[in-house]
Amino acid sequence: MAARPDRARARNRRDVALVAALTATVAAFFSIVELGQQRNFQTHAYDLGIEAQAVSGYADLHAPVSLMKGVHNGFGPNFSVLGDHFSPIISLVAPAYRAFPHVSTLLVVQGLLFAASVPFVWLFTARRLGRVAAYAIAGAYALSWGLQTAIANDFHEIAFAVPLLAIAIDRLDAGKLRTALVAAGALLFVKEDFGLVVAMFGFVVGLRTKRWKLAGIIAVVGIAATVITTKVLIPAAGGRADYYWSYYASLGANPAAALWHVVSHPVATLHLATSPEGKIMLLRWFFLPLGLASLGSPLVLLAVPNLAELLLSTNPDNYRLSSHYAAVLMPVLTLAAVDTVGKIGSRGRRPARVLAPMYAAGVLGVAVWSCTLMPFGDLAQSWWWHRTPYDAAQQAAVDAVPARTTVEASDRLAPHLVDRDHVMLLDATPRNAPWVILDEDHHNFPLTVGEQLSRPGWLRAHGYRQVFSRLGVSVFYRAPPAAGAKQATGQEHRDSRP
Repeated sequence: MAARPDRARARNRRDVALVAALTATVAAFFSIVELGQQRNFQTHAYDLGIEAQAVSGYADLHAPVSLMKGVHNGFGPNFSVLGDHFSPIISLVAPAYRAFPHVSTLLVVQGLLFAASVPFVWLFTARRLGRVAAYAIAGAYALSWGLQTAIANDFHEIAFAVPLLAIAIDRLDAGKLRTALVAAGALLFVKEDFGLVVAMFGFVVGLRTKRWKLAGIIAVVGIAATVITTKVLIPAAGGRADYYWSYYASLGANPAAALWHVVSHPVATLHLATSPEGKIMLLRWFFLPLGLASLGSPLVLLAVPNLAELLLSTNPDNYRLSSHYAAVLMPVLTLAAVDTVGKIGSRGRRPARVLAPMYAAGVLGVAVWSCTLMPFGDLAQSWWWHRTPYDAAQQAAVDAVPARTTVEASDRLAPHLVDRDHVMLLDATPRNAPWVILDEDHHNFPLTVGEQLSRPGWLRAHGYRQVFSRLGVSVFYRAPPAAGAKQATGQEHRDSRP
């Protein structure tokens, strides 16, 4: 009899080691991919540069000000990103950034956060489908297309939501309600709209525990948090409550009007949620890789708030496959699918033994295949692993700009300057910075092609001289005004001549 517990303990220790190894491998892989994108100049001012400026403020025990965001979007040079999205949770990156003050720190942190959700996916799946299936599902989850697209889109606050959702769902399922509630509560500090996810989590808690009074409290807290952050805290930080409201065409000018429209016009709402075709494609990618199994679990309700935001939006950036928004749905839909398959398999021992490994193997196969269509497929290209002459030209241009100066930079060049300079995004409005670095031959957000081609001529006509040019990447310099004069950003610039 003693041998059986010993074997169980040995198996548990082996699983702990294997899951830890899997998690470390995923974290290392994600970090390598993200650092490679930075090396290859595939990261962007929006949003890596903005987040780096904000985290730098936290690291210096200041407000999370983003010169780049504030100037480009008309909020001014001292704009706090808390007026953009209410995401104080990114302050947790500050100690790491203070120790390693580079944008790469944010990229590594995001890789670590995504990887941190893997053990909880494994735990949940092991309880429902068995240990062997858990490894396959955890591997498939790590390769899920939503995580891939988020990794390809630099650093965002939603990186924190991914592990928090996995923890909340797994701990609720394991009967650890207090831990689940702490994880769900932390979502309120990720982004203003996650209060709605927390509210839905309260409903799921009610379904699982039958503690409906507690469920109601959670729901009220979640809804209240979204209202307060959107209507009070964001405007108090200098932003606008309706800044990201992209539903004007059909759902009115505020959430209350939108909710009324959804209730009173269900057919019109369904039409909006399924057109244009890009929304149908998004739905296919959300549910087909998991065999539609997510739809059989109450856990899928946790996806409703974020999914509604994407499908009811009139902004194509919200529902395109290549955006980062899908990442937060990956743990929810994966664990909902496992929940469904576990319930089917529990009807008999033989079906459980056969169904779970077959389903897990199928999901893993689909995840591996999806890599050929998603960002991880770039790793099979030789250009990804070698610095091209164009990459070298961009790096040389960055090196030509001195440290501790103010510079307007093209979208893909800005992340390589924010660690040492005061960086503004090169947009349609010249900001009169003493230094300007731009890519003339490759289109960069937010300039049109015409604006991008005409900017060098404008710079020369306004006293700038070209101090670097290679393969279409140029650096311009103009001496700043006399001491005490103010620039277009409202700041003083202290710059040295080249």
